[in-house]
Amino acid sequence: MKQLSKRAQYLVDNLDLPASTGIEDARWEHFQLEHLCSNSTFRIENKSRQIAWSFLVAAEAIANAMLDGVSSIFQSINLDEAKEKIVYANNIYANLRLAGLPKVTRNNMLGLEFANGARIISSPGTPQRGKARFWVYLDEWAHQKHDRANYTAALPIITKGGMIRGGSSPMGASGIFWEIDTQAFRQYPGYEHKKTPWWEIYAFSTNVREARKLAPAMPTAHRVELFGNERIQAIYANMPEEDFQQEYECIYVDESTAWITWEEIKAAADPMLTCYFAEARTALTPEIGESIDKLAGAIKADKVERTYAVGVDIGRTRNTTEIFAVGLGTANVYPLRLCITLDNMEFDDQLSILMQVMDSLPVVAMLIDQNGLGRNLAENAAKRHPVKIQPVAFTNETKREWATSAKQLIQQHRTPIPVDRDLHYQIHSIKKLITASRNLVFDTERNEKHHADKFWAWALALSGAHHPTPTTLQILPHAVKLFGSRERAESGIERGNHRGQRRR
Repeated sequence: MKQLSKRAQYLVDNLDLPASTGIEDARWEHFQLEHLCSNSTFRIENKSRQIAWSFLVAAEAIANAMLDGVSSIFQSINLDEAKEKIVYANNIYANLRLAGLPKVTRNNMLGLEFANGARIISSPGTPQRGKARFWVYLDEWAHQKHDRANYTAALPIITKGGMIRGGSSPMGASGIFWEIDTQAFRQYPGYEHKKTPWWEIYAFSTNVREARKLAPAMPTAHRVELFGNERIQAIYANMPEEDFQQEYECIYVDESTAWITWEEIKAAADPMLTCYFAEARTALTPEIGESIDKLAGAIKADKVERTYAVGVDIGRTRNTTEIFAVGLGTANVYPLRLCITLDNMEFDDQLSILMQVMDSLPVVAMLIDQNGLGRNLAENAAKRHPVKIQPVAFTNETKREWATSAKQLIQQHRTPIPVDRDLHYQIHSIKKLITASRNLVFDTERNEKHHADKFWAWALALSGAHHPTPTTLQILPHAVKLFGSRERAESGIERGNHRGQRRR
């Protein structure tokens, strides 16, 4: 490493790294020092996940503010990530072992100001104007919804001074991050390029020195076995290899067989979308009921849609059960509002959660997987709500119908989804395949990691929203007039349906 720059030396000498990171054995990584020593106006870093790049740029912003009164702005993929940058900055400032630092004059969730005039602003990924001479940091740039617009807006910011730093794990072979990093279409002069895969990180690799020399020429499985620590090996064992390569090895996954592309997913992702997530393993947890109650509260407060369609992909021991609810919005837009994941949970408990969804939310249709072990659960749920709950069979024909409908809706910008990596990867994992008998099949790669359960729950919910059960939609308006309220109408329809079933 060449002689450290002023800001790098400042942080190495004065920052209590273990205290500011919360990691007892924290140390400066090679790529971090290299980043801090760069004086290039433009720098792009194709990087592994979880290597503390966000912490690094927060530290650089604090050093620039303390040393030279330089201001910085962070662009993140969503509001939570934007807030996190300010948390990092506060921790770094608090753990500088120096007296006489410029005092903080303003401190909120999305910004810091100091007595010397320097500012640190954090934005949830929307294009910024003004901010002359700021340093601009585009964090997880490839995953930003407005990736190209953010870059276009950043260039005038540095007209009179400042620098641009873009860092991200890849998101398919498309987008402005990919274009600049690979220069596939044209040259981007003045850019300094850096690639940092997992094996160059002390926190991931058992032997960084040897891995930097040998790992690039190895297959993924071989380098993980030889150089990956226990955690990296466990992560690799639980991810499809192409996902691992993109998340940790700086590889752009080919889009040629993906049914829904990264660009389409990114266009649908809304960092400000209200969506409630909950997960339970083995047994029921309060988090599940709380997520349902939160959505019910948002509905009551008129903050989200008034009616919902639900898709349920059933799993037990190998796969998870996914329960997704989309709102039926104006202009036939169907935003995703609820995502519940149940892992290895008994079917009786799963049934109780389904009934809680039905009883707490204004659901007009629930499509539920009745294949295999899920058949009894689907049948029992349908007996409770025979009008609204529709058991469906997963066949090549029905999966083709659901996958095609989901693609059409996402291309029409009618399916807002939250910024969630696992959801995005499962949507992208669906492939259009042609079998040996020339049949068209839509499915994910047959591995033991996941079977795109989240995608299918989402696709079922969209099908329920886009093509609701005709019985419900045809009868309900007339029943509301007869019974005086929607609740009484739905109850009356279901009582009649139960009586009809008993007669049969």
